[in-house]
Amino acid sequence: MGTEINWFEIHVLDLDRAEAFYKKIFNASFFEMKDYPYDARGITLNETPESLEGALVKHPSRRPSHEHGTILFFEVDDVDETVEHVKQENIPVWREPFSIGHSPERMAIVGDSEGNAIGIMSF
Repeated sequence: MGTEINWFEIHVLDLDRAEAFYKKIFNASFFEMKDYPYDARGITLNETPESLEGALVKHPSRRPSHEHGTILFFEVDDVDETVEHVKQENIPVWREPFSIGHSPERMAIVGDSEGNAIGIMSF
């Protein structure tokens, strides 16, 4: 048994708005989830053999939050450019781009269309 993350759920209030955001910022693709127990859309990132799939979920008791919970970090080509795209959407940037010690990685923490905090990272 490995320790890889193989599924995630991002809680949303509006599935259409969230899908539009993740398509525009991360070029994500989506798939139907008819048998899922909640109103949800499947999301695929990177469309490669290593792609990660999860779901945008409109859950009856879980709400988006930038104050609580785990932050998912999405790999992007250029953190600074992605932060500018997020700002153009009038979405908050919780932590401006920064470097991690002596490594070349850059990170930032931004909001999504639903109020979640999400991380972005480039190598």
